[in-house]
Amino acid sequence: MEKLLIVSGELSGSLYAQELVKRLREDFEVFGVFHKEVEGAKRIYDSNRITAFGLFEVIGKLGEIRRALKEIEDFIRKERPKALILIDFPGFNLKVAEIAKREGLKVFYFIPPKLWAWGEWRVKKLKALVDKLFVIFPFEVDFYERFGISAVYVGNPLVDLVFPKLGRESFLKATSLKEPLFSLLPGSRSGEVKRLLRPLLEVSRRFPGSWALPVASTVNYALVERERDRLNEGVKLLREELRYDLMAYSRAGVIASGTASLEASLLGLPHVVVYKVNPLTYLVAKGLVKVPFISLPNIIAGRKIVPELIQKDVNPRKIERELISLLEREEDVRRALKEEVRDRLKGGCFDRLREAILEELT
Repeated sequence: MEKLLIVSGELSGSLYAQELVKRLREDFEVFGVFHKEVEGAKRIYDSNRITAFGLFEVIGKLGEIRRALKEIEDFIRKERPKALILIDFPGFNLKVAEIAKREGLKVFYFIPPKLWAWGEWRVKKLKALVDKLFVIFPFEVDFYERFGISAVYVGNPLVDLVFPKLGRESFLKATSLKEPLFSLLPGSRSGEVKRLLRPLLEVSRRFPGSWALPVASTVNYALVERERDRLNEGVKLLREELRYDLMAYSRAGVIASGTASLEASLLGLPHVVVYKVNPLTYLVAKGLVKVPFISLPNIIAGRKIVPELIQKDVNPRKIERELISLLEREEDVRRALKEEVRDRLKGGCFDRLREAILEELT
């Protein structure tokens, strides 16, 4: 049986890899670089060792990144997979693509770099290294094809994955939570959590309601618990797998910019997006980013549906003010998230992706 190598970085990439492996494991022997074990594939490297958030935060992991690239290169030379499938994680994955191209592999990229947001100068490199892009936002096709890069919109994976597992009453009973519910999601990276956890917990003290925080498996639970106990013992800590239920049944939330904001939007949750990184990282990024918004729901809608607070604006007073404003127009926001975000994306992503990969390889 021919081999495939899948390389993903953060937790979301491993979840997507898991869905893809389910659909490819009967056709190929699958190996991967994953954040967590993926059933049906053999993990050759744990990407948790190389994930970092921000330009300057990466510096501390350069040694491990070099070791990871060497291990992947050795694997490719020894096992000779038929193709490489990259999932997101562009800073690292473009280096992997260079190795694969030198070794004569076909390279496919699912969720390629968001060059439409920043980093357009990398488009020549992407064109030289990747045989086909599989994109998750419809507007990306036109962007990449302007540069002569073959891109196929396969749908958005979150449309198929984001839904509550429990009914409302079952969720409330299982968690001992009371309505009205509010969600806190400070992120899945340790750096994000360190910067965002305190202001998010502080706003929960200022705002009446039943607050809950799903703790990502990728962060230090004891650290989150310690800070929760210090700032607001009333915030309920939940298992990560209950985050969709919490967001589905909450009135509003405060959420780190990234995948979680789009997940919340697909569940119709009005939320405040917060973004805070190393000040040097922010200064560099500010000069490079071309889009007017930082959150995916606003980018997809082409207008500001959910409020965004950045850097020094991520403070309890401003978060509280935005929450009050959201609740005053709750139904309008929920309607906009459905009509201008969810309805613009399509499901069936992984089945479509499998068919597109098989078409390329047969």
